[in-house]
Amino acid sequence: MRSSLPHTIGSMATKVVIENVILRGVPHALDMQTVATLYVDGKEYWVVAPPRAHGNPLEWVEHFAVRTQSSGNFSFGGDVAVDDERKPALIQATVDELKRHAVESEIWGSGGNLQDGNFFPAQICLHGHVITADGRDLISASGRVGIRENEHCSKCGSRCINRCEHCHVPIRGKRTMQHEVSVRPSYVPPSFCYNCAKPYPWMQDRLDTARDLLWHDDKLSLEERESLWGLLQYVMSDPKSDLVPAKRKLIDIKLGGAVAATREFIENIIAKSIAETLKS
Repeated sequence: MRSSLPHTIGSMATKVVIENVILRGVPHALDMQTVATLYVDGKEYWVVAPPRAHGNPLEWVEHFAVRTQSSGNFSFGGDVAVDDERKPALIQATVDELKRHAVESEIWGSGGNLQDGNFFPAQICLHGHVITADGRDLISASGRVGIRENEHCSKCGSRCINRCEHCHVPIRGKRTMQHEVSVRPSYVPPSFCYNCAKPYPWMQDRLDTARDLLWHDDKLSLEERESLWGLLQYVMSDPKSDLVPAKRKLIDIKLGGAVAATREFIENIIAKSIAETLKS
């Protein structure tokens, strides 16, 4: 992405590559963590954070340093510090790109703050098998960012997605603050998109099957089918609602006259959805 840099390098062609969106610290005190690599008219620069820095890079901006390749033979490590008027321009370009990336990927919330309540992106197959949800595959060993596209599930072979197919907002994975704890709570794939409220494919499959069973159940009247469908959608979309116990009771009553296959399937998907929600 080309960024606008102020002062002496503002008119030059600039590309900013974010290397780490989450700082994890490094064991050696002399090793800096690369936040971004910048290319300015063929010259390479690195914006780096301190070795002990953890979390959101935007919280460490005042401690950023800038390095570039040495043109001589006497600098340790082959690079030198940049402390002239280029430094603030390069750091600002990095900050701008970090904020843009944060909004797009939803790793951080608005304003770039890594706080409890924000989520890692998740990758899940169309049948609901979780590929990644805690950021482990978000940052590779080389420091590059991004979930691999066009993958297929190793369990069922179905296509994997990391965004809602209706509104294209990233699927929420685990909360970021849970990433580094020793005992991670189990992750339950969300059933509905938090942004547009449309069901994800794995939930849509369940709903489609339940609807087909209802509409082909000759033991139920049209009114009973429509009523059950409305109740089922309510329970599945908000399993934690205070009204769910009453709605489930109504479903049980209305399912009394349905064929066994219809009754068992609907009871099972409701029970499973509520159990999954309670684990999350």
